[in-house]
Amino acid sequence: MLRARLLPLALFLVLTGQAAFAEVVRVEILKRDDAGTHERLIGRVHFRVDPKLPANRGIADLELAPRNKDGMVEFMSDLLFVAPKDARGTRGTVFLEVVNRGRDQSLGLMSGARQRDLSPESWDLGDRFLLEQGFAVAFLGWQFDVQPWQGLTFQAPEADVEGVVRESYIFRTSGNGTVSFRLAYCAFPEKKNDAKVTFRTKMDQEPQTLDHSLWDFGDDGCSVRLHGELKAGLYEAIYSAKDSPIAGLGLAAMRDFASYLKHGLTFGAVQRVIGYGYSQSGRFLREFVRDGFNADERGRIAFDGLMIASAGAGGGSFNHRFAKPGEAGNSVLSILRPVDLPPFTDEGLLAKARAARVVPKIFYTFSSTEYWARAGSLTHTTEDGLKDVPLASTSRLYFLAGTPHASGPLPPTKGRQQFSQFVNFAEQRWVQRALLLDLDAWVRGEMDPPPSRYPSLASGDLVPIDAVDFPRVPSMAFTSYMPQVWRMNFGPAFNSSRIISNEPPLLGAPYRVLVPQVNADGNDRAGIRLLEVAVPLGTYSGWNIALPQMRDLQYLGGLIGSFERFPLTRQDRERTGDSRRSIAERYPAREEYSRQVTRAAQDLVRQRFMLAGDVPAAVGWAQEIWNTVVEAGRGEAR
Repeated sequence: MLRARLLPLALFLVLTGQAAFAEVVRVEILKRDDAGTHERLIGRVHFRVDPKLPANRGIADLELAPRNKDGMVEFMSDLLFVAPKDARGTRGTVFLEVVNRGRDQSLGLMSGARQRDLSPESWDLGDRFLLEQGFAVAFLGWQFDVQPWQGLTFQAPEADVEGVVRESYIFRTSGNGTVSFRLAYCAFPEKKNDAKVTFRTKMDQEPQTLDHSLWDFGDDGCSVRLHGELKAGLYEAIYSAKDSPIAGLGLAAMRDFASYLKHGLTFGAVQRVIGYGYSQSGRFLREFVRDGFNADERGRIAFDGLMIASAGAGGGSFNHRFAKPGEAGNSVLSILRPVDLPPFTDEGLLAKARAARVVPKIFYTFSSTEYWARAGSLTHTTEDGLKDVPLASTSRLYFLAGTPHASGPLPPTKGRQQFSQFVNFAEQRWVQRALLLDLDAWVRGEMDPPPSRYPSLASGDLVPIDAVDFPRVPSMAFTSYMPQVWRMNFGPAFNSSRIISNEPPLLGAPYRVLVPQVNADGNDRAGIRLLEVAVPLGTYSGWNIALPQMRDLQYLGGLIGSFERFPLTRQDRERTGDSRRSIAERYPAREEYSRQVTRAAQDLVRQRFMLAGDVPAAVGWAQEIWNTVVEAGRGEAR
């Protein structure tokens, strides 16, 4: 039962407007808007940290940051807080989202919101699911290079240092001319003559240094121009930059604000904080726990629970000298960045949290794409990919079979003919909503969550790519390759000081990354079977192939999946040689399809992977898929 534990947040923020906590100096409210049953508060959180404290020693270059008269380092985050006007019916839990490049993900994924204007006063709240479930909802900026037009910003000081930086540029087709690409950090003028530009066609190939006559810096030193006869492939500028932002303060900001919510008040309005991150933000939370940030400066737990969604095995370029937090890994052509680095499994990831006794309850969720593009198997196998490794007792992993990392529209498209297959449109919403409430119940000590659901070596559901038993589908050729993840050496000081000296990194052997085995329909066998996969109308995969194809760089389709409809009739199947059963053979009429969908939805409710109140909408979505995929297909066949 929900209890009236949380004071209206407007009062909460007014009462704590001045320094009530050493790490959070003050919360500055800039704007207050009415949001029906809630109030939208837009403001800034002002922080300061002590560089000498053990909790802050893992922040790269913090000892070199400017300090105030008290010896503290100051920084600031944008804040959006949606708070209930009436305390009755609230959970006492704050849902704190780590924004993704300045913007939300949860509102779209869980509430169907569509953001058109990323200024915080304009964020669409969708169907208000989080609010109606009694959560106070907070969004905090943490990424220093986000601009105001992109969403919530973060202001971090800089360290007066110089160091090596690498910028990558992919030229897709050979040609003659001039091409310019921007640099994330401008070149240090005094070291421009030491810079070089290299070329290669494969990530693990030895780079060739270009003659300086083929390139130069832009006038401001913030871009590189290539000119002459250009080959298709990977160009990289390697040069010196100066004045590095203290990027790791974004981790401290999230830690200190989560702790402040619980401990910055004398009347105990907030009992729990659940952190949420999707994709980049999920990788942020993996690194957050790995590097010991779930203990605040006083050793108290910051996040009680974490929902780490679609992060795969990665961390990020979040906490090192000359960081690039927007870079995401080889699978999206963020070439050889410090993203997919061990430890990958809970044993290493949670080591510091265990030592400090601040281990949060964690839900990891994977789409199918996390196995294909985010090295997801490394989170629960040995690094050689030969044995299963168990999760911690405080963690669960839920694989949402057949879903993509980035969902496409319905009716499905191939973009502007930029993908070989139709883009996967499978919907995570219903499972994400149910899992959030499962996590909150677990954190509150009310109920254990459902058992993990994911593929394993022992079950035969996790296999190398060449062992995938993909069906014969003439219109969907199975991929013969996937992005690789290598062991990387960024230099002798990287692990201890977060300073990169090897650019590009020295490569060791690739990790053995595995993928889900599929059934006769081409759909993932293991995991939570959403309605799209439980009662399928086609093959839903976590991979696609971008056009023009970039096989040498082992690039598939980034974070996009595929959909390929089943043949409509037995005659269509036999004529095309498709091995998958036709839609007509599975469902003699639409009524039979609807009956099976309703039964599958009820099964998900029993398993606690769907809320009973969401069944009508989820069934309606499945019927919309039928109308679009089957009825439209019949029209085309005529």
